Amino acid sequence: MTTVDLVRYNHAVRELYLDALSRLTWAEVVSFKGLSFDSARNVFLHLTLVEDRWINYIIPNRFSEWKDPDFDAYKNIDALKRYADSTKASTEKFLSNLKAEDWNQKVTLPWPNYKPNTQVTVETVLNHMVLENMIHYGELSALLWQLNQEAPYLAYCRYKFNSENKL
Repeated sequence: MTTVDLVRYNHAVRELYLDALSRLTWAEVVSFKGLSFDSARNVFLHLTLVEDRWINYIIPNRFSEWKDPDFDAYKNIDALKRYADSTKASTEKFLSNLKAEDWNQKVTLPWPNYKPNTQVTVETVLNHMVLENMIHYGELSALLWQLNQEAPYLAYCRYKFNSENKL
C-alpha cells in the first residue's frame, strides 16, 4: 500500500459516506446528534476540510490564510458534494506534482499546542490526514446505525484490487 493509494482510497470512502448521507432527510443530516462536530453535516465538513487545510494551506505554508468555513452555509447535499469534489481535485493536483524528494519535505505544524517549530514530513501529513478521516467515518457509521441505516463499507483490498479501479 502506498500513501497515494491510501489517499485515493479515502476519496472513495468519502464518496460512499456522502451517498449514505444523501439518503437521509436534510433535517436529519443537520440535526444535533452529539457527535464530535454536532451533526452529520458538520462531521462530513470537518473531515473534508482537514484535507483541504493540509493540502492547500499547511503543506504550502499558507496556514495564516486559512479561514474556517461557515458550516451553516452548506444547505444541502449538493453543497457538501461540491466541497468534497473541489478538495479531491486539489489533492489530485498536489499528488500529481509530487516528486520523490517531496515526500520527505518538512512541514511545520501551525498549532500552538505543539512545541514551536515541530516538523513532520509530507508523507506523515498525508497518512495522518487519512487516519483522521477514518476516525470520523466510524463516527458517521455509528450515527447511521442508530438511524437504522446501513453504513458504507469498503475494504481497502476490495478497493485496491477491484478491476474497475485504475490506480
